[in-house]
Amino acid sequence: MLTPQGCRLRQERFLARLEEAEIPGALVSASRDIYYFTGVLPERPFSFPNLLFLGPGLRSWLVTGLPEGSAAEAPVDEVAHYPLDTLYTLNPDHHRRLAERMRDFASRTPGLGRVGYQREALPHSLAVAFSQAADPRDWTEVDEILQDLQLRKDPDEVACIQRAVNATLAGYTRAQQVIRPGITELEVMTECQAAAQRFSGQVHFYNGDFQCGTFGGFARPRAIEAGELYIIDSWSDVGGYWSDLSRTWVVGGSPTDLQLSIYEHLAGVLRAVPEMARVGRSTTEFWHELDARIREHPAMADRGLIHHGGHGNGLRVHEGPDLNRDRGGVFEVGNTFTCEPGFYSDELRQGIRIENDFYFSPEGVVNLSDYPLSIIVDPE
Repeated sequence: MLTPQGCRLRQERFLARLEEAEIPGALVSASRDIYYFTGVLPERPFSFPNLLFLGPGLRSWLVTGLPEGSAAEAPVDEVAHYPLDTLYTLNPDHHRRLAERMRDFASRTPGLGRVGYQREALPHSLAVAFSQAADPRDWTEVDEILQDLQLRKDPDEVACIQRAVNATLAGYTRAQQVIRPGITELEVMTECQAAAQRFSGQVHFYNGDFQCGTFGGFARPRAIEAGELYIIDSWSDVGGYWSDLSRTWVVGGSPTDLQLSIYEHLAGVLRAVPEMARVGRSTTEFWHELDARIREHPAMADRGLIHHGGHGNGLRVHEGPDLNRDRGGVFEVGNTFTCEPGFYSDELRQGIRIENDFYFSPEGVVNLSDYPLSIIVDPE
């Protein structure tokens, strides 16, 4: 989980950016971003609203539907709770109840010149309630400020991502033990999910592309067949942070010469990522080099890479920087990102995609997902 020290540092950076933009205070309404600043992860099997207020020189506050005392360690000045349920029956009016608790806090900061808000996350009802209590003269989007700050990860964030990576890798170890002709995709997925959650010691999201002999898709009750290529592109969300990894195996353990040749070429491209990713380098330029390296294999010369080359990951499974032909950025120290070279054809019996998670440390690019690259399953 995130540390109080890391949360305070992230608050300080955000407050400095607000001051620079002349925004006296901001409402943070997306649960993941509240977690980013407080270490409080307000998520359950069902979603419910929460609201955090931060402003340079102003008292910070958090209103949450979590039980009393559950946010006691949050690095904010005040915490208030609203009831999610009545005698364990969920209430149907969470936004109204949150707004009632929030009005007292909001009324202490009347006449704000501007208030920041998350365009993608602030419910209209909460914006209206805040306006009635605090009477801000203007509303300013802060989504881009948050997205920029989250490009560069702190050590506690990297540790969360590493735990998610390790859980996914535990799932891959189990996959190699159960992949065989006749087992269904759904059985493979549930075995991997169980292994990942046993490893992490908690219930968390674990799923992804589990269709065999295709580009991807959720698992089906379909038996896998000998000779098919099985891409397992797994996503794990552990402690509020995501990993996104991919491995490909041949069902039955006997790859064709073409399958083996293309796999080894793509594995070589993936291993070269630490030398290809450089501070300040355009991530779109990186995509073009990735594509060019893939095309060096004669069988892939005409088509190359048909999708993104990877993406940032962290609080969300896809975030900046984009390793994309059509939308990019630049590599910076602190980035965490995936890289996923791939190629697909009917002759291959569909495709190969292999993906690792990386961290751009001050010393260089670190592979967070050190795990064997082999097309042949190893049940040991």
